[in-house]
Amino acid sequence: METGTGLAVPPPAGGEGRRSSTATQGWLAFFRTHPILCLAILTPGIPEYLSTSSPVLNLAVNPGWFFLQLAINVGQYTAGALLIREAVLRWHKGWGSTFLLGLAYGVTEEGLGDNTLFNSNHGADGFLGSFGRFHGVNWVWSTGVLSFHVIYSIGLPILLLGLALPETRGRPLIGRRGTLVAFLTLIASTSIESLIVYRSFHFWMGLPLLLASLAVISGLVASAYLLPAGFWRPSGSDSSLTPWKVGVLGFSLFPVLFLLEYGVPLLGVPAAVIIAVEVAILLLVLEVLRRGVGRVRNEYLLVNLAGGFLLWQSVFGLLLTVPIFYTVPLVVLVIWFILRLRPSYRPAVPNIPPPGAFGT
Repeated sequence: METGTGLAVPPPAGGEGRRSSTATQGWLAFFRTHPILCLAILTPGIPEYLSTSSPVLNLAVNPGWFFLQLAINVGQYTAGALLIREAVLRWHKGWGSTFLLGLAYGVTEEGLGDNTLFNSNHGADGFLGSFGRFHGVNWVWSTGVLSFHVIYSIGLPILLLGLALPETRGRPLIGRRGTLVAFLTLIASTSIESLIVYRSFHFWMGLPLLLASLAVISGLVASAYLLPAGFWRPSGSDSSLTPWKVGVLGFSLFPVLFLLEYGVPLLGVPAAVIIAVEVAILLLVLEVLRRGVGRVRNEYLLVNLAGGFLLWQSVFGLLLTVPIFYTVPLVVLVIWFILRLRPSYRPAVPNIPPPGAFGT
């Protein structure tokens, strides 16, 4: 039983379940009855606003644009995460299928919506719009940004929803009508974003890349459906990693990928080598987690893993906002969230009597 994943059965009724329930008291009481709203804050809050991809500063300088971005972001991120979570639950799959569907979501947003996978002059990818570009695709940029969406846009929000609201684990949040609404919302927001990109950059990917993107998305969805439920299931029952190690792992992954993408090319390393190293690192991290995170009583490790990822995203956002640092309130909120969540899952310290206690 994979407790803490947000995709499995509810926690057991023992001590671990009582600690999990504590996490939903007080500050999370409202979200217990509004879990979709909780997911809507996690997405797009984590991937967009914490990273400044959608600057919260626009709320003051350009409120109209801010709310348009917010509507598009919720229409994409929240609807996408909801659809993936529901699909994995209804198909009785696991995290392996979640990763594949996260890739499909990344292609949807960055390919069909933002067009950053194909547009060499988008600006978000810097010189990666020309470096590693082949047959109209920015391959180095695509490797990094798609892995980002798998983790930050889909994986983390679903994981944190299950940790913060353990009663939602294994429980669908929307029915058939809600699924249809989420699907149409994702299509509409992606189409609007594509139109905005076209007006701003006068760029359209063309019919061949459009059809190829749709084929890749369909193939990933089909693969997620056919993938065995136990694929990427943690190998051991108990955890072998420490909270400190998984926290460092979460914090350091994307700085390493960022250095590979934006630093190593300056040394003249070919794009294909960089992509191969990035993929190898991502697979290695997945394998380390699969072998060490454990299947039961792993919530505390998962909280620390998520905290590591969130801490890097916070630092990255702060570095991009020098000297204004307008993301400080969001960073404070993230730290507060993790600090409130960690005690709910901290393993209980066994009460061992001192030597000689039984003799007396």
